[in-house]
Order: sequence, then structure tokens, then C-alpha cells
Amino acid sequence: MAEVQADRELAEAESRYRCLRASVADYHYHVRVQSGRVAEKIHGANCEVITGYLPEEYAATPSLWFDIVINDDRHLVEQQTAAVLADQLPPTIEYRIRRKDGQLRWILKTVVPYHDAQGQVTAYDSLLRDITEAKLAAESLRESEERFRLLFEDDLTGDYLAEPDGTILLCNHAFVKIFGFASREEAVGSNLAKLYIDPLSWPRFIELLSTNKTLERYERTSQHSDGTIRHVIETVLGSFNAQGELLRIKGYVFDDTDSKLATARIHRRNSELEEAVSHRTHALREKHDHLQAIWNSAFDAIITIDSRGVIETANRAAEKMFGYSLDEMIGQNVKMLMPSPYREEHDDYLRNYRETGYARILNLPRELVARRKDGTTFSIDLSVTQVDHSEYFTGVIRDISERKELQQHVLESAADEQRRIGLELHDGMGQELTGLSLVAGTLVKLMSAVPAKESECEVVRQIDEASFTRMADIAKRLNQKISEANRLVHQLSHGIMPVQVDAEALRSALEQLATSIHSPPKISCHFDCPQPVIAPNNTTATHLYRIAQEAVNNALKHSQANEIGISLRQHREQIVLEVSDNGIGLDTVGQLAVATHKSRGMGLRTMQYRAGMIGGTLHLERRQSGGTLVRCTSLIGGETPS
Repeated sequence: MAEVQADRELAEAESRYRCLRASVADYHYHVRVQSGRVAEKIHGANCEVITGYLPEEYAATPSLWFDIVINDDRHLVEQQTAAVLADQLPPTIEYRIRRKDGQLRWILKTVVPYHDAQGQVTAYDSLLRDITEAKLAAESLRESEERFRLLFEDDLTGDYLAEPDGTILLCNHAFVKIFGFASREEAVGSNLAKLYIDPLSWPRFIELLSTNKTLERYERTSQHSDGTIRHVIETVLGSFNAQGELLRIKGYVFDDTDSKLATARIHRRNSELEEAVSHRTHALREKHDHLQAIWNSAFDAIITIDSRGVIETANRAAEKMFGYSLDEMIGQNVKMLMPSPYREEHDDYLRNYRETGYARILNLPRELVARRKDGTTFSIDLSVTQVDHSEYFTGVIRDISERKELQQHVLESAADEQRRIGLELHDGMGQELTGLSLVAGTLVKLMSAVPAKESECEVVRQIDEASFTRMADIAKRLNQKISEANRLVHQLSHGIMPVQVDAEALRSALEQLATSIHSPPKISCHFDCPQPVIAPNNTTATHLYRIAQEAVNNALKHSQANEIGISLRQHREQIVLEVSDNGIGLDTVGQLAVATHKSRGMGLRTMQYRAGMIGGTLHLERRQSGGTLVRCTSLIGGETPS
């Protein structure tokens, strides 16, 4: 019965201990001790709340509980652990840990040891409480007190606290200095009434304060300890009880004797501030003008709108592109720049975006159709982005009409080339094949007319010398016709695929182009390539060949040249293709093109387009010796744009 009672009392004591432990600690961990050393640690479930780590993480890494302690505080933890293992009274310690999320926390740790019957430590509980908030509060209080002390001590005004009879209870250093006391001790206990030379008696001053509760900028004259008169401005606050009786007087005294000097300093400071503001305003204006210049010098049109589609800003490129002035665009709905049906759909799109947040074209470049002031439409590239943390949108618009024309021109050129090849196949190869058929038919007739003699096992045909000669001539003509047909097929295939896929392809193709043009004395065309040049891929080689072909055609059609040079060389990491002529020159060519061949400008843009397709540049210039030079430069190691 006694054992049962003892067990019950032990269970109740353990329950009370657990409740006490839970009330004084945020979490605890239990340490089992064996032979004076730590044998096992078991962390409570609340360890994650305090440290951010789970019990399983502590179990997986036994040293984790010590690793999270800040280096400068680890000696405190070590000393406490050593004390409890040595069966000494372990001190309660405060130390810092670094939580799993990186936060720095203050911990109050108390150790409760367990002893066996022989008094040896068998285990101990470490009770941990997060005291970060208390620490921060204490530090905040200390800082607040320090700020108050500094404010009181460093205040340039003479601060004091006095009894209603004028006895000074407290004052700062400025007060001591203003009235010429030797020390604060001399000032405290003295009487305010003796410091002022004032028509009003002290009782009258107290009456004014009791009536008004506060006296602001109360000007008085005082006497310095050396006998000089000082002019002061004072703000006085009265502290009253519930019955309205004056309990304390708190005053802030400013020595106004040097006010003129102080006023001059203030005026000077104001002037400096005004000048600084002026300089800053000027700098901001210059920066604004600079950004405005960049904004207005942009090649693409840039327009910003609000969430309702109303145009807020636009640059000069937008004026030029759409034909509207800024005054005509600002404040209007951006749908004025759209043709139907986009004009009617735009408001619904913005409303849907505001309600759902779903955007169809935001941050996605798209090709669309825009409308000018005169009602004409044109193709554009539009990129729309939302200005960060606002309901404004910026649209960057590029007129791609010229690009569309180039694409159409390339397609039409390809169609023209197909028609040319078809015509040549019909006119050239058709005639050649017809001739071959007639010659072959004649040969068949001659061979069929040769008389045959039958023997026992075979048929023998004998022809005379004249027939043989005639058949040989026909066979020779047949061979010539086949060779001519082969030549025509080769020419046609060269037009379809001018550059074959091999290292010397471009060089060979350009040499053949020069050979096909060279027809002295009317036209002299030479090709110069002193060193082998290897194009990075067939696409680059084909575009370079087409550029040379277009430049040669322009020289033949427009420059009135009789000498054309084609040059191909490799300079460092670049392939340089040049086509030169001795014609009438670039400026005159441009004027002549307008008068005689309006499509030449498209040919130039086609060359520029092809150069851009291979990541190259195209340059035209007038030669000093006369004529025009076309130069295309392309990187060898660059990738061909898709």
C-alpha cells in the first residue's frame, strides 16, 4: 500500500514538474548521462518552433544543437555542460543561436539534473526559453533612455525642472552655461526668481502660467553670473494636479542674445539649401531632357497607356509613324491607331485583363496591323510590357512594311526564277531534245535500211562505206546534241543551286559567275580570291553568292560599267565579299535608278536583307577612281540567324 502511495506521489510530482517545465520553457531536451559523459539527447517536439529544426534532424546530426550556437557564446554552453557533468550547480545562461531560417535568437537555458541513489548525475533536462523579444525590449529601453539622456544633455536649449516657488530640481549643461553657473551642482537648488530681471514679479509669472498652462516663446531678460544682461526666449510648461494646482515647472530656455548671428546663419543655410535645390532641380531637368532626347530619338514608336487604354505618352517616332501630333494622341484611346475589327475588340480585351489578369499579347511580340491618321494600314511588330507595380503599359511598335515588301520581293524573285528555269527548259531543253529525237530517228532509219543476210545461227548486216560515214556523222551530231543538253542542264542546275556543299563551293560558284559575265571587249569581269575561303555553311555561301549576283546585275543594268571585279577573301574571322565596277558612281546610279528602274532600291534592300540573314553587314561607297564598291562582311564563326 505504501509503495502504491509512493508511486502515486511520484507520478503527481512528475506531472507537476512537466507542467512547471512547460510553463517556464518553450521547449526542452533530455540528456542521458553515463560515466560522466553525454550518452543520448532527446529533443522535445517544440524544438522546431524555437530553432527551426525537427527532432529527427537533431537525431541525425548529434552536434547540431551545438553547431547552431553563435561562436562567441559557445564557451558559455560548454561551461554549463561541464558543470552539470561534474555534478556542480550549473548556472543559468543566456546565449544566441542561428535558426534554420537564418534568424538570430536569444535563448535562456536552465539545466535540471537527475541523480541516482548514490548522488551521481544520471541525466538532466535542458529547459530553453526564447528571450529574444525581452532582449530586444531591454535593448530598446536602454537605447530610449540613452537617447533621452543624450537629448537632454546635448540639447542646445537650457532645460530645467523647478518647483512652483522657483527652486531648481534638475537642469542640463546648456542651462548651466546660459546663466553662468560654475557647475550643475551650483545651479540645482538655486532659485529661478533670482535669475530674471523682469517687470513681472514671480507671483505674476506663476499666475500667467496657471492661467495659460503653457507659455510659448516667452521673452525675458536674465542676468548672467558675470553681471551681463542676456535676452532669452523661454517655453514653459506647467504640470498640474486634478485640482488645478501647479506641481512642477518645466522650461526650455534659449539664449537669444546672439540671435542676429543665428539668424544670419539660418539665412545662409537657407540660401545654401535653395542653391542646392536649384542645382538639383537643374540636374533633374537635364536628366529629364536627356531621357526625353533618348525617348524621342528612338527609331521605334513608343506609347504608354493606362488600364483603360488612354494614351499617356508617345515619342516623336509615334508621331511620324501614325501621322498624329502628340496633342492629338495624348488623352485619346489607343484604339484610334487600330483598324477594324481590332478597334472594336480592344476595350473588351482590356476589361477582361483587369478582371481576370489573363493577357494574350503581354510580353509576347506579335505581328499586327495598325492604322495611320489618313486611314491607311500597315504591318507592325508590337511588344507590350506592363510597367512594374503600376497599371500602365508600354508598347514598342516597329513598322515592318519594308520587311514585308522584302519578303514579298524574295518570294516574287523565287517565282520569277522558277518561271525563267521553266521557260529555258521549254525553249532550250525542249529544242535540244527535239533535235536529239530527230537525229536519233534518222540514225534508226539508216540502221534499219542496212540489208541483212541470214546464216545458220545469226543475222549479219553489211553496210557500205558511204552509209557508214553517214551513220558516223549522225552519231557525232547526236553526241554533240547530248553534250549541249548536258551543258544546259548544268546551267539550269547552277541557277537552282548555285553553291554546292563543299569547302571550295563559294569560290567555284563566284568564279563561274565571273566567267559567265566575262565577254570582252564589251564586258570584262574578273574574279580574285588569292587564298582558299571556306564558308561556315551552305546557307551563308548561298546568300553571299546571291549578293554578288545582285551587285553584278546592278552594275550591268544601271552603272554603264564595262569592267566588273569580284573579290573574295578572308580577313581574320571574317569573310569579305566585294563587287566593284568602273561605272558612273553611286550618286548618279541612284538618280538614274529613280528615272529608269524604280525597282533598283528593292534590289539594294534585298542585298541588305540577305546580309542581315547571315549576321553580316552591307556597305556601299563611291570609288575614288570612279564607279561603285559593294562590300559584304560576314563572321566565319557566327551562327546564321533563322
